[in-house]
Amino acid sequence: MMRILLLLTLFLTFESLAQDNNKISEFHRLLIFNENNQLMVVKIKNTDFWVTPGLYNQNKELTNENLHSLAAEYGLNITQPNLRGVFVLKNNKTTTVSKRYFYTVKVNGGEIKTPNNIETIKWLPIDEAMSMITFPHINMLIKQIVDNPEIVWAGTVLRYKEGNQLKSTMTQSFYPLKEHN
Repeated sequence: MMRILLLLTLFLTFESLAQDNNKISEFHRLLIFNENNQLMVVKIKNTDFWVTPGLYNQNKELTNENLHSLAAEYGLNITQPNLRGVFVLKNNKTTTVSKRYFYTVKVNGGEIKTPNNIETIKWLPIDEAMSMITFPHINMLIKQIVDNPEIVWAGTVLRYKEGNQLKSTMTQSFYPLKEHN
């Protein structure tokens, strides 16, 4: 019953935000781990941005096939994606709100290849990967997931800039949606 109540609360929060904001996007981020438990980070071509692989969901209907297809763009076969986080990301300069879904997967085959929009791919231990990732909000969410891997997390993050420095802060603290059985 508590899980249903938490999911209902999250749904109502998103719906409320949808009424207050004309732009809501959905982004799905894969945390891909290799056999050495290293995290894949990628540098987006023609930028200085390091992130983990992800995709915007334009049609609002995500299937596991989409996530497996994303991994296949990197030449990888992956395990079944495990949802580990459902977050709201706000930006203080726009009215745009984004739902951010984080999934963990393990590589179980394939040969790495670099998609056209990616400049470099690296496999790094978690701490090194997080020091390379450009965006503080991504690191904040990854840390919560990695430190507490048996729980599906939710929360709201505000990202902003101070001068030229990217920053983020929690506006709604992390809370568990579901504990993994």
